[in-house]
Amino acid sequence: MDFRLRTRSDIPRCVSTLKLVHSADRYPYQWPHDPIAWLNPAGSLIAWVAEDKGTDTILGHVCVVYGPGSQILASVPGIGSHQRASVSRLFVSPAARGQGLSLGKSLLRIAQTWAEANDLTLTLDVVDDGGPAVELYERLGWRLLDLVEAEWRTPEGNHPKIRVYQAPPVPAPAAPEATSTSV
Repeated sequence: MDFRLRTRSDIPRCVSTLKLVHSADRYPYQWPHDPIAWLNPAGSLIAWVAEDKGTDTILGHVCVVYGPGSQILASVPGIGSHQRASVSRLFVSPAARGQGLSLGKSLLRIAQTWAEANDLTLTLDVVDDGGPAVELYERLGWRLLDLVEAEWRTPEGNHPKIRVYQAPPVPAPAAPEATSTSV
């Protein structure tokens, strides 16, 4: 498994993986008219992929967007607009889930580490559907800031509830174990 910065040549393979995710999970809820543009939302700062080097398959993707990323996140109090960044376009191939690869966790950690190094407060929003994404964020210590109604509609015409989270601090790397010697 290779976690690396996304390149332009990765985009067609990212779109292929996104199609699988959309079919399995309805993420995004509506298939974008231009999936390449969707993978590069306004304000995109940086993006990473998880690639299976053996098959050259993109198994996961995440990007960081400058600013709140959405109107929902813009309303979060206590974070200056110049310090905000948002996780966006996070997805993992259905075939790679449950394999012990921790791709979602690893991609989030990469984004968190980058945001902290750039003095940015990382947030995200996710549909409150009780799905595995909500479980992942909470297991990793993301702090729930708010529960709001989406401004957009699902294909069925509903305004889903959206959970707004803030990233926890990135844990410091574990110190090497001390060894003792007898003299």
